[in-house]
Amino acid sequence: MTITSKMNIMKNILLNLLASFGSFGIAVGLMQGVIQEYISFADPINEMGMCVLSLMMGTMFMCVSVSELRKKLK
Repeated sequence: MTITSKMNIMKNILLNLLASFGSFGIAVGLMQGVIQEYISFADPINEMGMCVLSLMMGTMFMCVSVSELRKKLK
């Protein structure tokens, strides 16, 4: 493996981790009510749906970054 390919893999891992933390941050902001100051939802079901989708996206990004890290360490 060349240095540039290792750098690209590490960049992908870092971007996936940042996306994961961002998604979890949005979900926590929705749960605490901070985001409702900026976005007005029409129904509480919409808030819960967005929170669930944010949690799922955070979990998926975290799984992708962990799997890439495990591949790199082998």
